[in-house]
Amino acid sequence: MKRFFYLLAFATIIASCGGPEGEAIGSSEAVGEAAGATTELVAATQYVVDPAASVVNWEGAKVLGDSHTGTIPVSDGQLRIAGGKLVGGKFTMDIRQITNTDMPADKGGDKLIGHLKGEDFFEVEKFPMASFTITKVQPVSETTDGTTHEISGDLTLKGETRNVTIPATVSMDGGQFKATTPKFTINRLDWGIVYGNSAIEGLTKDKVISNDVGLELMIVANK
Repeated sequence: MKRFFYLLAFATIIASCGGPEGEAIGSSEAVGEAAGATTELVAATQYVVDPAASVVNWEGAKVLGDSHTGTIPVSDGQLRIAGGKLVGGKFTMDIRQITNTDMPADKGGDKLIGHLKGEDFFEVEKFPMASFTITKVQPVSETTDGTTHEISGDLTLKGETRNVTIPATVSMDGGQFKATTPKFTINRLDWGIVYGNSAIEGLTKDKVISNDVGLELMIVANK
């Protein structure tokens, strides 16, 4: 009986580990087309993304072990709004300015950021920026998380471009547009970030890094 409870407890611990929170978002080959019908795009008004109000939150974790969180700043972008609806646009993220928010700089934070910027992960000297180009916007209803739309777009990261569809809550308030997402995850292997994954021979379980990267977006744009 003791052995049974030990195994049950161990299974619970394993189940609670393994990666960041959030819905897993698959990816496919880049679409390479703008969102919206031609008439909508022609009639659209350009809104300018506000870097000070926009941010990408990230989370990474070992399969067995600790996790880390941080931010990636949104550097610029333009969104196209027609008839009060989002119909297209693009924004960029400055990977060179990635931050860590769970450890002091002198207690491992600086070391972690240095590693993330290096060749094992984002290789920022070669690929300093990431971008998201909207390819489709679809309203949704009766969602459990309160989101209002599904936004598809080509996500370019470390020189690789893949299309993803992200749930989002979209709102308009006068001359301001806002889109926020719940926590979701993408598979970093799809963008060629392979360091520390479980397929590497000889890597012990406590060194394996989850393939899932947690993300959460807030994008604000003004007319």
